[in-house]
Amino acid sequence: MADADIDVVCDSLDAFRNRDLDAWLGFLHPDVEFTSLVLEIEGVYRGREGARSWWESVVAVFPEWSPRVVDSRKVGDSILVRVRAEGTGTGSGIDLDRDFWQVAEVEDGLLRSWRFFRTEQEALDALTPPGAGTARD
Repeated sequence: MADADIDVVCDSLDAFRNRDLDAWLGFLHPDVEFTSLVLEIEGVYRGREGARSWWESVVAVFPEWSPRVVDSRKVGDSILVRVRAEGTGTGSGIDLDRDFWQVAEVEDGLLRSWRFFRTEQEALDALTPPGAGTARD
């Protein structure tokens, strides 16, 4: 089922990029939990209402934010995704053009959790239980 799980993650990002909120919410487990790099100060978002709030905040700050999957693979029970994001901040005018990594978990065909990381190593370290070495060992 790994390919189906990867498809869920990638298709959810496509829905975001296409600004299809209903489709995007349809990929999310009712009890989804996630963190964001764009709005990381706000902490963990929970449930579809939290996801909707995140969506509205991100689109308000980065209306052109356009994430696209560069690479994805199954790592244990999780999906590791390298995403390329481009956009311009509304208030700052700052251009965003960078890669970030996402660790996602899919449950019953829906995104149950995802976390965003600045580097691949941070994402890999998050996949490794404390004391178990790194995911690259």
